[in-house]
Amino acid sequence: MTSSAKVFGLPAVLAVAVGVLVSWKPFLLGVLGLAALLIWGLWTPARLTYALFAVLLLVPVTADPGYPAKPVWIVLLAATAIALLGRLQRFHPDTPLASVGMSAFALPAAAVVAALPNWSGPKDLIVSLVPFVCYAVIAWHVIEEARQDADGFKRLARGFAWIGVPMTLLALYQRVTGTWPILDELAISNAFTSSAGAGRSVGTLGHPIVYGTYCMMSMCIAVALRGRLWQLPFFAGAVGLLLSGTRSAWIGMACAMVVWYLAQKRKVTRRGVTLVGVSVAVGAGLMVAGPRAMDGVVEMINSRLSNLTGQSSATARYSRYETAWSSLWEGFDTVVFGLGPEAHVRFFQQVGIGDQLAQTFDNSYLTLWYDFGLIALLPFLIILAILLVRAKSLAARMLVAGFAVQIFFFDYYLWPCAAAVLILAAGLAVSEGSGRGDTVSRDTGSLANVPLARTG
Repeated sequence: MTSSAKVFGLPAVLAVAVGVLVSWKPFLLGVLGLAALLIWGLWTPARLTYALFAVLLLVPVTADPGYPAKPVWIVLLAATAIALLGRLQRFHPDTPLASVGMSAFALPAAAVVAALPNWSGPKDLIVSLVPFVCYAVIAWHVIEEARQDADGFKRLARGFAWIGVPMTLLALYQRVTGTWPILDELAISNAFTSSAGAGRSVGTLGHPIVYGTYCMMSMCIAVALRGRLWQLPFFAGAVGLLLSGTRSAWIGMACAMVVWYLAQKRKVTRRGVTLVGVSVAVGAGLMVAGPRAMDGVVEMINSRLSNLTGQSSATARYSRYETAWSSLWEGFDTVVFGLGPEAHVRFFQQVGIGDQLAQTFDNSYLTLWYDFGLIALLPFLIILAILLVRAKSLAARMLVAGFAVQIFFFDYYLWPCAAAVLILAAGLAVSEGSGRGDTVSRDTGSLANVPLARTG
């Protein structure tokens, strides 16, 4: 083969192949490109963590391009395999295996203990434990990587906050056109298509609640970790948060901003007041005199905020909470050990609540208590409390506060993107707070007196 053939032959063949795929199967080209990017990301431990969060945060579990199993299991198991590969790459015989990251296994271990008095066979236990074990393995890897390279982990967090910018452009497109490209065609259920979205955007994630969680994450990362032009991902996250119409994320973001505000040494500044005033004025101007597409946004937001306690989603939660609560308090054993693995699934399959809405309790704490009792719920609450109070990073505290509030309104266990927000917070919590505007003093452990952050 001549040198010119070597130089131009392979690129020409690749160009022809890409052209054929674009004209024949454009989606297949995208899949192959993502696969190549994933393989490249697995080559080194540093890039591997990026690949891990890309799978967790960006791959929708509501779309099925032809997986051999349910999308959520594919995503969870793929992310777990990546995390295990990362631990294998870091393995050294002289390094102790036990580490702080393994504290994430406390929750699945507690769930096993709680399941013993309600034993109904290994199948239910295995199915219910798989998400907890997967998240524990992933958290173990992420925490150890964050401890090893704190600055690199902060760059990772900022990077995924910036990904929220193009995702907001997609959310705007979804708002204007009323469709969810690709997601509509590949949705595993009509509940995860634009026809069920009531004008709400989902980015790439297939569900408005999960997209709202991502926007909340990007806003917290942007305002706490800062970096160059941090205002852009923060503003993009705010726009996406509104377009998602996710009230739980709105409340969670409000709580996160309270944590941020309490951590500021100067509570009110001229620059801050000006920025808030300009933002409110621009937002109000767009709503009043903006393009026609804004009318739909305003209408959607009004519908989400009007009659909050009387809407169908609110009344559905009341009935679910009442049902779960009455079952839990049937006896001391149900309070402590719950009703057994997959108990909430069996309830909705056998009895259910006839309101045609999602057949879940829509409360992560209540679902965990219902299935595994206080034995599993208390370790989970302790983990959240430790991350919130002892975190070295303001970004971590904001993420934990927002996440802890939001999951009161939906079950996050089979939504890897939502779980990844808590795992990201855990990584930031153990990293050294060397980022500008991200440190918190160790003077006190009380959230009511959040220590002052270094001004930036």
